[in-house]
Amino acid sequence: NGCVVVAGTTDSIAAFVAARCTTPGDAVTSLGSSLALKLVSAKRVDDSAKGVYSHRLCGSWLVGGSSNLGGWLLRSNFSDDELVALTDKIDLEDAEKESSTPDYYPGVLMGFGMTVKEATDALSPRPDADEDFLRAILGSVAGVEARSYREMASMGASNVARVFTAGGGAKNSKWSTIRSRAMGGIPVTASEFAEASYGSALLARMGHYNLPTYVPEER
Repeated sequence: NGCVVVAGTTDSIAAFVAARCTTPGDAVTSLGSSLALKLVSAKRVDDSAKGVYSHRLCGSWLVGGSSNLGGWLLRSNFSDDELVALTDKIDLEDAEKESSTPDYYPGVLMGFGMTVKEATDALSPRPDADEDFLRAILGSVAGVEARSYREMASMGASNVARVFTAGGGAKNSKWSTIRSRAMGGIPVTASEFAEASYGSALLARMGHYNLPTYVPEER
């Protein structure tokens, strides 16, 4: 009794709202166990066959898509301590190593088209060094993300200009660099406010007070 419902959302949209993005071209990638993409667009884009959909949000369109190729690939092969230690060993300036790193998911876009078994079986060949194997997984997921944003743009959505990251993957700065390179140098940074609960609170605030935007005023 007494509870007023003013908004409803999903975890990835709430994470997007938490980043306080409003400009077409702004995007938020949620990198948890899976991969969720959200892009502010001036144009609506929908294609159920490709897993692309749009939500109306404050005068713009929020174009989104998802992939089941995410952080679970890391957790199924490495412990948290191993991820930290092996990430430290990755040399992003080694051009020869970068060019020889396998792409386990060439051509794969957003969508849940691969089963866990198919995605796991695709992790071959495995490099001899564990840090090179980790690099290959990071780069392969980055490729899925980059191709998916490009696919959205080819369908008519706004071109991605910058990407904020929510979820556990936001903590890995080297992964952010790999993802940025995959997207042609577009800035990729961790969201300052990444909690979905914060985004939900912003939506509730907007609805309760009938505000025109979820972005709070600067004080």
